[in-house]
Amino acid sequence: MPWSLDDRFRTAENQAIIAFIERENPSAHDNVASALTDSAKGLPDVQWYCPDSWAYAYVVLHTRSNRIVGIAFGMRGLAFRLPARVIPEAVADGGEVYSEIGDEWVLWRVDNPIQLNRWCKVVHDYSVGSRAVDRR
Repeated sequence: MPWSLDDRFRTAENQAIIAFIERENPSAHDNVASALTDSAKGLPDVQWYCPDSWAYAYVVLHTRSNRIVGIAFGMRGLAFRLPARVIPEAVADGGEVYSEIGDEWVLWRVDNPIQLNRWCKVVHDYSVGSRAVDRR
């Protein structure tokens, strides 16, 4: 049975991640989900959503404006939506472009929590701050 997605996330800017969720119907191991939500601790404008945490559904991070900026899925993977200008640095730091969602999504492994915290903060700062001004 496919996981549901709250209608508030059905926006044009979330189109690629919604298509991924609907196509893949991903589950998330609790370690991956915890790594994603832990990476956002202390970031005031990032919240998480899971359609069914008891059944290990995927988990997304989103801003207050419902822009999805991160997803946990599978046994070890999670991805962040990054500004194009930092993607080369993210790849050099161990991430990989995850084109299954889109070119602005970078896949990480849960092995390095400090790294995840750093990139989640980049996502936060971009999504709630300079994104309105800097759309690179």
